[in-house]
Amino acid sequence: MGINPQADAATGICTIDGQAVVFHCNHYNRTLQNTIENCRHIDNQKVLIQSAAEVAFLGLQQHFREHPGMKPDERLRYAEQLYSFCGFGLLPLAETVKKAVGQNEFDLTTYSSHYGRALALNFEKRRGAGEYFDLGFTIGALSAVFGEAFSGELTKEAISLKGRQSTFHIYVGGDEFEYLFGLESGTPAYLEVAGMASVIPERTLSGNIDEAAIIAGVSQAPLFGNQQGLIPAFGVELTRHYADYYNLVSFRFERQLAEVLKKRPALADLLIYDYPALFFYKQYINLEGMALSRTLLTEAGHICGFNTMGGIMSSDAWDGLVMPMVQEREDWLHGIIAVINALGWGVWRVAELVPGEKLVVRVWRPYESLGYLRWFGYADHPVDYLVTGVAASLMNLMYEGDMTTRPNLNMDYYYKINRSPTSFWAEQSRCVAMGDQYSEVTVTRRKRG
Repeated sequence: MGINPQADAATGICTIDGQAVVFHCNHYNRTLQNTIENCRHIDNQKVLIQSAAEVAFLGLQQHFREHPGMKPDERLRYAEQLYSFCGFGLLPLAETVKKAVGQNEFDLTTYSSHYGRALALNFEKRRGAGEYFDLGFTIGALSAVFGEAFSGELTKEAISLKGRQSTFHIYVGGDEFEYLFGLESGTPAYLEVAGMASVIPERTLSGNIDEAAIIAGVSQAPLFGNQQGLIPAFGVELTRHYADYYNLVSFRFERQLAEVLKKRPALADLLIYDYPALFFYKQYINLEGMALSRTLLTEAGHICGFNTMGGIMSSDAWDGLVMPMVQEREDWLHGIIAVINALGWGVWRVAELVPGEKLVVRVWRPYESLGYLRWFGYADHPVDYLVTGVAASLMNLMYEGDMTTRPNLNMDYYYKINRSPTSFWAEQSRCVAMGDQYSEVTVTRRKRG
């Protein structure tokens, strides 16, 4: 039984087994995980593993309910196929379970892991294995397949530690993941919020770009796992990832850090030393309290915008699909936003563009807001950190740097254009998770203050 993504062209939302999925690359995936891992004051491993287990469990449980005739072996192979299709790597569930019949614990080994490969790119040496998503997916999948809770742990054998394979030790039973069987997502706020039913307008500022043609072209690209379960594309490795995995790890990080800072306000100063990026941003914003976590999550968006969007604009696919429409510099910006509208992030519209000075982006059905509403209800502050970070990076790529010259997108160039005194910074003024009909982000050149 094949994987069947359901795409809604009107809203930009794509789902697999009822779970929203979005495209993101290895650079964003590892940056977001590093952000959460480096916070030693929260239960970071639990956040990463449980969030993965939950989204995998919910999606697979729904699939198995819709196909009640599937045997356990068929269920295991479907979970394997889903994992590879989405670009996470290879996960030999069926073979491993077959060998472990009658055992209460066993090892599962994979030779291909998107997260292992991504984390191995880190500049600093890791202290331990980091394939938390892989472990969480395994726990969620096995629990859904067999209708009883599984648990597990990472071992020192890991691709993220530059090894040839990653091994997880899996346990049958235990209380840690029993809660999965009572799990639900979808608060009343998600059902009633204005942004779920607001009218999505047509593009009014589009330059010479045919968005429909670009979305159709991207949608036809073979963006699914290869024989290694990986999706190499646009100079990066993509995943068709669970939107709510990103949402859960981000917002749990934010919420847990808020609780810690209430009890120990002095930690705000110490966090500056855990995250080098904060040394730069504290020149421009008041990094106290929750401004710390919000800045870090936005920085992950900066990395995504630089690497993923920059990679797309450097690719052969861009040259073939978008460049024939380009007549002026601003068409690059309109073109990449058309591509974004094929990634499942929501529907982006340029509300205002002053070349070299200002960009206003409005987003209908942004996946971060929708995820916040599903799991936590209404927000009391803007939560579309990915939109905020990517919008700023787009302006830096186009006007602080010059993407039209096809620069080398290395970290030296990232620092040059994203952290100069005149680079761009974004602020969010409207947010679907707060009850607005759309989310709005304004990007202007950064002012020291």
